[in-house]
Amino acid sequence: MRILRVLVAFALVVAGVVSTVGSGGGGNELSLYGPELGALQLPPRDIGWVDITIANAQDVSATVVRAADQVFDVATAIGGQIFPRPPAAPDLLSSNSKFGLFATVAMTGDPVTDTCAVSGTVTVSGDPANDPVALAERDVFDLVFDACDDGDGYTLDGSFSLSVNRLVGDPRTDVFRLRYFLRDMDLTVASGVDSYTAEKQFDIEWDSLAFPVIVLMNKHFLTLSSQADVYSWLRGGQSLTVNADISIPTTLGEARESLMESAFLGGRISYEIIVPLQAPDGRDPVSGEILVSKGVVNGTIRIVIESSTIVRLDIDSDGDGIVDNIQFTTWAALLG
Repeated sequence: MRILRVLVAFALVVAGVVSTVGSGGGGNELSLYGPELGALQLPPRDIGWVDITIANAQDVSATVVRAADQVFDVATAIGGQIFPRPPAAPDLLSSNSKFGLFATVAMTGDPVTDTCAVSGTVTVSGDPANDPVALAERDVFDLVFDACDDGDGYTLDGSFSLSVNRLVGDPRTDVFRLRYFLRDMDLTVASGVDSYTAEKQFDIEWDSLAFPVIVLMNKHFLTLSSQADVYSWLRGGQSLTVNADISIPTTLGEARESLMESAFLGGRISYEIIVPLQAPDGRDPVSGEILVSKGVVNGTIRIVIESSTIVRLDIDSDGDGIVDNIQFTTWAALLG
């Protein structure tokens, strides 16, 4: 799936008009990535780093771009299902959030099956911890999707367990912060010819305390499997930021330092979005930089988006800080 389609789906705020804002706010990132989150400690894996060479720079860059794109897909697909719709941003993420079903389950104590907007169903069951009417911290819900198509460009199949970790403010208003932990995930996301399965765990947070600035963040230890590749993250985190009050239609995407394994590349690779990706008007990004590295050996590729039609790859294969080769491509070519 194309990252811009996902970014635009996230950015449909106030009649589809949004704008870039700074870095998304260091304080917001700390709320998700800080020590209170209790980061999962994974055991060391006996797998090597991917060697970065002039010959494989295009393949390495394409793998990173596609992997980051799919994480944005997962975040917006799941976010569209579970986050409420702020009154001032009725089209944000999805017009068919399942948020209202949580209250029904909390009041009745029974599972609820609901028909999705186009076809398929979703079943919600749960174990609310506190208030039987309002969402509360420590509430736990299980969601099962059966070919659920809400007309948002994708179909969901599978399940995950959701627990509310933190809630500040009222989700029925525009101003709140809501954090979920997703566990035991086994979810297939399909859109057109694209289809992949998301497994393991995914932590996401919606922060609109500074409304109209809205930030969707995630931290993930995911495995994403498709026909093209299998990506496994040992650590990672990405975010999307929009401003519902400014009329320039641009969205900002960021990624903290992420370490993943790629079956296609046959090893580990590290990447980080060091200059936020800016994607105006539903088109490919017009600016931004992604730094790709092979870890301790320090070979790098700097993916520099010069315009909507030009992407430059600065390749330093030996890690001496000097660019050994420059190649040019396009965002569409990297996505494949």
